[in-house]
Amino acid sequence: MAVVIDETLTAAPAEVGLPSGPIVLRQTVHSDLGGEPAEITYSLDGRHNVAFQTPQGPAKQVQVSATIPGGETERADTVSLMLDGAGTALGQVIIKQLIQAETKVHDSVTVSIKI
Repeated sequence: MAVVIDETLTAAPAEVGLPSGPIVLRQTVHSDLGGEPAEITYSLDGRHNVAFQTPQGPAKQVQVSATIPGGETERADTVSLMLDGAGTALGQVIIKQLIQAETKVHDSVTVSIKI
């Protein structure tokens, strides 16, 4: 089976203004293979103008390399959101997650936008 999500993805804070401060994405995972390397991709819908804030500028995806251990472990990654263009009327965005290791595992979390 490989990577197992023990507790689903959460975001803190769950409500942000744009540009946002740091948003901590947390979840608890383990590998039933005793541990394995993984690439974790966070992505936003390409049809709206909210993007991740990166040192290279706005991006719709960010990737993180990780090692998923055999024992249940809480992981945390930090992202920030920004507008990529004019204002938005969005009330919320969904941050999708793909963990690619021996298998692929999907998760997501919704973040509310203060307008």
